[in-house]
Amino acid sequence: MELSVIILSYNVQHYVWQCIDSVLAGVEGLKAEVILVDNASSDETLVSITQDFPQVTLIANEENIGFSRAYNQAVKQAKGTYLCILNPDTVVGESLFKTLLKPSMTHSQMGAIGTQFIDGRGCFLPECKRVVPTPLGSLRKLLGFAGQKDLYYHDSMAPDEAGPVSILAGAFLFLKRLDYLGIDGFDEHYFMFGEDIDFSYKLLLNAKQNYYLGTEKIIHYKGESTQKNRQYLSRFYGAMVHFYKTHFSNSRFKVFLVSLLAQGLILWRGLWPKNQSTHTPSIEAVFWVSERVDLSDHLAHWLGQKVQSLNLGSFKRQTPAGLKNTPPKNALLVFDRASLTYEAIIELMSLGASHGQRFRIWHSQKQLLIGSDSSDTHGEALILG
Repeated sequence: MELSVIILSYNVQHYVWQCIDSVLAGVEGLKAEVILVDNASSDETLVSITQDFPQVTLIANEENIGFSRAYNQAVKQAKGTYLCILNPDTVVGESLFKTLLKPSMTHSQMGAIGTQFIDGRGCFLPECKRVVPTPLGSLRKLLGFAGQKDLYYHDSMAPDEAGPVSILAGAFLFLKRLDYLGIDGFDEHYFMFGEDIDFSYKLLLNAKQNYYLGTEKIIHYKGESTQKNRQYLSRFYGAMVHFYKTHFSNSRFKVFLVSLLAQGLILWRGLWPKNQSTHTPSIEAVFWVSERVDLSDHLAHWLGQKVQSLNLGSFKRQTPAGLKNTPPKNALLVFDRASLTYEAIIELMSLGASHGQRFRIWHSQKQLLIGSDSSDTHGEALILG
C-alpha cells in the first residue's frame, strides 16, 4: 500500500466529515487507506463517518488519550509506505497526495514534508514553517520581540516558496512510515501542543531534512480543536518547557528562565485572558459560487435570510472564472462543492483573502454549510434541513 492517511478527531463532527471527504477525493486512484482515530467524542462523529464513509477504518477510543498517543496507536496498524498525519479541521486538494508521492519528493534524506496553510478566511498561517525554538529565541518571543526575522517562524522564506525548514506543524505531516517508527513516533509526554516541534527536531537529529512545499496549500481552520482555557495554557507552555528540558538540558539557566516565565504567563493569562479580536469588515455582497444555477431550497432560504438582513437586494451567482476576473470586496462567498473541486475552492479562498472576503462551503448531499471567519474561535457548521 502506498499511503496511510491518519486523522484524529475530538468533537468536530462536521469538520472531520469535510476533511475525510476531501481526503477521499485526494486518494482516488492511489493504493491508500484512511484511518480515523476518535478520542471519545461526545457528538455524532462515529455515526456520521460510519454511515457516509464505510471505507474509512475507525479506531474508537473510550477516553481522550491525547494527540501523540492516538497517532502512535494508529500508525501501529497502518500499512502504507508513506503516512500523512492530518488534523480534522483541514481540507486538502485533489492532487496533493499524488504530488507528494512523486519520486522527486521522496528521496532517502527527506524527513517530513509540510505544505502552506491558510485559515478559513484564506489568510496565510505562519506556523506551517518554523525554526528550532531555542530557549533564548522563545524567551525573546515571549517577552515581545517577535518582530525579528526567523526568531520563531521561518520568515525568510516566502509563503509560496519551497525549501528545507527545521520545524513543521502537526496539522499536516507527510513522511515515510519507517522514518516515523525510526524516531519512535510522537513523544507521548505531549498531550497536545509541542509534539510536532519535538517530532520535527528528532527527524533532524536522525539526519533527515524536513521540507516545506509552499506551492501546495491546504485549509486549516485551526480554531476548531481547542478551547483556550487554563488547561490549554498549562499544556501549551508545559509542552514548551518539556521540549527544552529534553533537548537543551545543557542550557539549564535559560531553561529555568523559560520555565519561570511560562508559569507566570499561565497565571497571568489564566486570570486575565487575552481578548481575541473578532472585528471583520461588514458584508457588502453575497455570492453563490458555482458552475450550476440551481441550489437547494434550504440553502436558498438561508441565503435569502442573509441577504435580507443586510438589505442587499438579491444574492448573485458567480462562476469561479468570473470571480477571478472581478473579485468583489467584503463579500460572502458560498462555494458549491458539487460543482467545484477542493483545489479550486482553496485557490479562490487564498485569492480572496486580500479583498476582505468570507467563505462557506456547501455540501448538498449532506445539507452542510461550513466555514470559519477566525483562526482563534470556533467557526460555523450548519445542517440546513
